[in-house]
Amino acid sequence: MIGEVCSQCRNSIELPVLVAALWSACREVVKAERRVRGWEQEKTHTWLGFARAQVRSARYRDGTVRELVSRPLADAELTEQARSVLAVWESVMDEQRAVLSAFRSRCPDPVLSAAVGTACDAVLSQRDIQRTGEGLAQAVRGGWGWNVRPGPLVCRAWSNARLQGSSADEAGQAAFTALENKWGGGVRVTDVSALEAPMLTSSEGHPTPASWADAEFRERWSAFALMCCVRLEEALEQARPGGDGDVLLLVEGWPLVAAADLDLAFLARWDPVGPAVPTSFGQRRYEERGSHDDFGRHAGYASSAAVVLSVPAWAAQRAQEGSRHAGRIRVGPGVTGDTLVDRAAQLNMLRSVFPLLAEDFEGDRPWGQASDLVQEERRRARLLLEARRPFQPGPGDAEQEEDWVRYLAADRPGVLWVPGEDEDTWVTATDLLSVLRGPFGSLVPVALHIETGPCSAPGLHTLHGRLVDVDRERDLVLFALNESDRWVFQVPMGRVVAASRPRELAGRGERPSWQAVR
Repeated sequence: MIGEVCSQCRNSIELPVLVAALWSACREVVKAERRVRGWEQEKTHTWLGFARAQVRSARYRDGTVRELVSRPLADAELTEQARSVLAVWESVMDEQRAVLSAFRSRCPDPVLSAAVGTACDAVLSQRDIQRTGEGLAQAVRGGWGWNVRPGPLVCRAWSNARLQGSSADEAGQAAFTALENKWGGGVRVTDVSALEAPMLTSSEGHPTPASWADAEFRERWSAFALMCCVRLEEALEQARPGGDGDVLLLVEGWPLVAAADLDLAFLARWDPVGPAVPTSFGQRRYEERGSHDDFGRHAGYASSAAVVLSVPAWAAQRAQEGSRHAGRIRVGPGVTGDTLVDRAAQLNMLRSVFPLLAEDFEGDRPWGQASDLVQEERRRARLLLEARRPFQPGPGDAEQEEDWVRYLAADRPGVLWVPGEDEDTWVTATDLLSVLRGPFGSLVPVALHIETGPCSAPGLHTLHGRLVDVDRERDLVLFALNESDRWVFQVPMGRVVAASRPRELAGRGERPSWQAVR
């Protein structure tokens, strides 16, 4: 039956729940298989392409596929088909790993990538290159080809060629061709004054001043491309990675899949050490650029994570260069080889970006037991809760529950729930969750006030997002950061101070995902 339903017909056919789940799993298998075939046929292997392939790999969908197949596996009629689907999925995952490993091995040498990036930065920062490029663009301003930035265009074409193993002459020809494709034919000069003296061509032999200006413009951009390539080769000779040993490097905006990450993409050569934590960098970059063409935003893989890498010192030095990456790249201490020392340094770097780490719960006090700091903060929160109507609708009091739904809908800020040490904690949390899910789904914003950090250095923070669930068996509160399910955290009940309804921000301001209390 599964093989008889195509993707075109699926939306018009109502399938049984288990069959629909199995069909969705099959679709994931087909999509993963198509990506494998596409990567195998890839002719150009770059670190940016590798990073993009990684985030589209099957491992990011493994949990989803296994969840889809789990229920059909328990069904007598669908068990055999479900096992077949799962076996094919695991086979595709193994094949993807092998193909991605081969993809990585064909990518440019990271040392060369860093040197080429350094050379491009050096040439583009030269004032005469900037001035000449701006003059060329000004000469055709308002006409066809007016929005070309010749300097970055030449550097990009030259670097792509060099990273694919081309010689200096071949890279120069690639750069010339890239500019010729933009300005080689049909471009007319609209501002002759932008062509400053001395002139490269004679006005003799041209029927009109306009035809002479066009010929002069061609000579100028040709000379500009040659000048850039000569300087790029000179800068490449001087760009030698320096520094010994490995260091820790904090990178915000991971994975590096956006076009703006091209010169940082070589960092995809190294896998993150430790967990990934949320960061607002991806959203900030999207708001600043406002472009839906960015891979990270358009394809649903927003670069919203921060990770720590263990990289050679020269790689960290190269990544930190360039003002456009200021603030998102931070070099940490050197790698000592001592597992405990290096692990502590990694976690400290991640805490500077996001305060809540699951690793901080490993050395916690007895599970579920609140610290003195949490108990004191809970006492203060209860005073605020008692100053308003307590949240105690009860399962049999429909009228009171309806009143609380209206209260929440009115968007009135205040404390909603404070955990305790008794049974009422769970009853109240369950009632609160049912109200939040009732008429509003899970859209009601909630602020969760929690204790963060290791026991040796605790802190207090507020997370903004949605209350997803309370797990009594494991003594956990599940909380989703912001409006997305990408970042869902399992917070021990002993770490929770209170849940509240946050105040509405004035104007069109956006509430931060988290903030320190003290």
